[in-house]
Amino acid sequence: MSRFAVLVLGVLAAAVCTRLGFWQLDRLGQRRALNVRIAARLAEPPVDLTALATSAGPAGEDLDYRRVRVAGRFDFEREVIVVARTLRGVPGVHVVTPLLLPDGDAVLVERGWAPSPDSRSVDLAGLREPPDADVTGVLLVSRGGGATAAEGWPVRVRAVDPGSLVPRYPYRLLPLLVRRGESAGAPFPPVPLPELTAGPHLSYAVQWFAFGVIALVGSVVLVTRTVKDGGGR
Repeated sequence: MSRFAVLVLGVLAAAVCTRLGFWQLDRLGQRRALNVRIAARLAEPPVDLTALATSAGPAGEDLDYRRVRVAGRFDFEREVIVVARTLRGVPGVHVVTPLLLPDGDAVLVERGWAPSPDSRSVDLAGLREPPDADVTGVLLVSRGGGATAAEGWPVRVRAVDPGSLVPRYPYRLLPLLVRRGESAGAPFPPVPLPELTAGPHLSYAVQWFAFGVIALVGSVVLVTRTVKDGGGR
């Protein structure tokens, strides 16, 4: 391979790595901006779920991490178990229960985390509480995840997707999930909200920039050595 070809390849590799580094910095900026919006929403007082859902329209980013309150009656006969969920290193599950609203609709409420040795099985009867409830929590927009059991209750899923669960219920299910906060008399601890971090984007950007420098410097060094040795063209 000629000295010119080696140098061109090194420059191209450095350019690609640099572009990827700036892409990661752009993602870092987006992540930080999102964290600011989430923190602002979590700092707001809870609002009535029905009013929020009506005014905000379809579920999406405008509803994500909004603090809400809602009153209704739990339907313990049609619960959902989110499998493989650890808390402080302990295997367990998340228990999700539909809350029947006064207008006949229902919304899924993530009541809390329960320990489970196999991260799948749990005694739901022992986790029941008074059915009439006034819930305060945070709305989380679904990230997808279909049911893993074809029939019967409880339904086991890896992530809650209200849309995929709608056909299973005899009433209208809102396309929302409420993660309940601290609640007096709850039989288990609430599921903590995800930590607002900047993610790995900065370290990825540094790595890509480093790769770019290595590619450029390495090609120059190789060409220089070739010239000194009298080889190449």
